Amino acid sequence: MKSGRTAAWVIAAIALPTLAACSGGGSSSATSAGGTTGGGSTPATSAPAQSQSQQAQAQQASQSPAAAAKTGADGLTPPGTHLGFGASAIVGWVPPTEDTGNGAHEGIKMQVTVESIQKGTLADFTNVDLTAKEKKDTPFYVQVRFTPLETIKIPADNDPALTFTAIDDRGQQQDNITFLGTFQRCDDPTAPTSLVDGKSMQACLAYLIPGGGSIQSVQWNDGPTPANDVSAYYDKPVVWGA
Repeated sequence: MKSGRTAAWVIAAIALPTLAACSGGGSSSATSAGGTTGGGSTPATSAPAQSQSQQAQAQQASQSPAAAAKTGADGLTPPGTHLGFGASAIVGWVPPTEDTGNGAHEGIKMQVTVESIQKGTLADFTNVDLTAKEKKDTPFYVQVRFTPLETIKIPADNDPALTFTAIDDRGQQQDNITFLGTFQRCDDPTAPTSLVDGKSMQACLAYLIPGGGSIQSVQWNDGPTPANDVSAYYDKPVVWGA
């Protein structure tokens, strides 16, 4: 079971090769694990003004209550909790490179929030090279925030923002994308090398959803792990949205 969970993380890191590999808020938006993007060295242009429906969706999400979910005896939001956008969960994040399956892991305690899901347009990708198939997809952007509840250095190439997973309207997991250069519509900071207690970090995750689909929910499926087993959050993630 442990190897399957690790493999899932590796697969996510090599998705959508014509743009780039999966990445997230902490992964540098100016780098790629492989593939072409962003029109080579040409950065993507700024996004056009959002439509009224998109603005309403973003506004509704941003006005969601920011209250934290109830926690259990361990101080964490229980597995399987469902939240609205803007609500926070308390989780224990285990950096993927440390989740080797040998021994138990308590995780780094942090508060995490999915703030909004916004629908974009292909005009956002004016200077980005897309394949013919990708030009039929619909962009979506997920704004997330995490606040460490302890100060600690983290291993290189680990990013808590990548733990968030988008689920589409068919119940399928979607991998986010990254760009060579700056993608102003959904740009991300460099992956953190340390976490500072109480210092919030914002991230934007970009997706291209095929077949006219949409992102319905976002989940967090990482947490403390017993020795030689997966986290309870793996099967019962914390879910924002539908």
